[in-house]
Amino acid sequence: MPVLPPGLTQESFDEALDEFRAAIGAQWVFTSDADRASYLDPFDIGDQQDHASAAALAPADVEGCQKILAIANRFKVPLWPVSMGKNFAYGTAAPEMRGSVILDLKRMNRILEINEEMGTAVVEPGVSFFDFKAELDRRGSRLWMSGPAHSWGSVIGNALEHGVGYTPYGQHAEQICGMEVLLADGTLVRTGLGALEGTREWQAYRWPFGPALDGLFTQSNFAIVTKMGLWLMPEPEGMAGVSIRVPRKDDFRALVDTLRPLRMTDTINAPYTIANGWRQITGGRVRAQVWNGPGAIPPERMEELLEERGNGWWSVIFNLFDSPAGLDLRLDKIRRAFAEGLPDATIEVRRWQQGDPQEPWMRQEVSLAPLGAVDWGGSPGGHSDLGPIVAPLGDRAEQVYDIIERRFLEYGKDPWVGMFGISSRALVFVADMYFTRTDAEDTARCRALFRQLCEDMQAIGVGLYRTHLRFMDDAAAMHAWGDHALPRLNDRIKTALDPNGILAPGKQGIGTWDKQLGAQP
Repeated sequence: MPVLPPGLTQESFDEALDEFRAAIGAQWVFTSDADRASYLDPFDIGDQQDHASAAALAPADVEGCQKILAIANRFKVPLWPVSMGKNFAYGTAAPEMRGSVILDLKRMNRILEINEEMGTAVVEPGVSFFDFKAELDRRGSRLWMSGPAHSWGSVIGNALEHGVGYTPYGQHAEQICGMEVLLADGTLVRTGLGALEGTREWQAYRWPFGPALDGLFTQSNFAIVTKMGLWLMPEPEGMAGVSIRVPRKDDFRALVDTLRPLRMTDTINAPYTIANGWRQITGGRVRAQVWNGPGAIPPERMEELLEERGNGWWSVIFNLFDSPAGLDLRLDKIRRAFAEGLPDATIEVRRWQQGDPQEPWMRQEVSLAPLGAVDWGGSPGGHSDLGPIVAPLGDRAEQVYDIIERRFLEYGKDPWVGMFGISSRALVFVADMYFTRTDAEDTARCRALFRQLCEDMQAIGVGLYRTHLRFMDDAAAMHAWGDHALPRLNDRIKTALDPNGILAPGKQGIGTWDKQLGAQP
């Protein structure tokens, strides 16, 4: 069934499509039902058609993007740029505003530079983690890429959405150094030292003369990022993979307080993950294989399942990077901290050093393994998650965890909760909601649970790290201080840079034409 951009007639949209075809080639303008269906979100918590696109465009270069922008401005066609559209659980390639035209940048897929001496790279949006790792391997590079949990998507897209990996460079947005961006009017801008003709320092320094603008273009709809500079990690002399099992549920506060100083002193020098009991019991199984009763899996059954697997209630995993002697010192300090704070914890360590073959536990190989859990609740499965940002203080983390677990149980959902020790001073919770996509009652319950938790988090001053496009307005509305001063500022910037509102209207709750801040269906 045809879908039109808001405010356009079929006649005017057909005229715009003809101009798009002339600009980039008819074969790169996709309008069939099958083509448009390929851009729907397979994990949407509700009707996929709520976020259906009107068409898709796939330019090959910046010049093609500029031609598209000129046409879109003239016809007021909203565009939804995607690097590769693999942002699973957050909307993939689907637009927030129904009827937007997808601007698919996957053909812009060049690795423009890898500088071994400086440990930097410059890539285009269509470069995937698989592509990037393959190129590093082809060159025999001594630089390591930080990869996310699943590696199907774009290196640029993941960094722009504040994605996370498992090395000391695991905060991917913090590794950005210099962008080339295309404004809505077609102006091409290079940020930072890239604004100097003939520079060799574009990827060397993030804080040039004047405002540092790279962050403005992450999780926003202010421009199209056409190139990005990134910092890469030199191959370490050694590495240790650490797994810690903590037996009791009521050890959580002590666990957070034990990990915090280790991360703040850089003893743990990469992001760590914490998983609760529910998150540990899969082992390749689906829910029906371990529990067929109503509601969430009850605590007594959870205890049985964890005992079967030899797991504690909490599991902590992280990697350390250093020389072999440096790793010895780090591990000794970690063991002493846990002996003092959580003496019943069990610590296991695997070691690697330069020259040894790499193994999957190292978490810097590319992978799609995490997608295997999507059918946990039933097939065809889907999932999304709530991602509160929390200070790594035991009492604060426990307060947030208790609210999340209580609400999940109240709504009859298994509280799959994990946490990233994403930096020295922040825990990002990942509370996964698994659902059966064909079960309208199940998806409605997840939507209601998410919005209830938004209210709960806002009430205690906790915001979100990112969210599915269906909930972007809800997440933006949580920033209520000063009569929503921050969302209003974002809208003012949007109006200045994109007066016709053609770039990703509604992304992060910014610049949605026909809605006010507030809950959506």
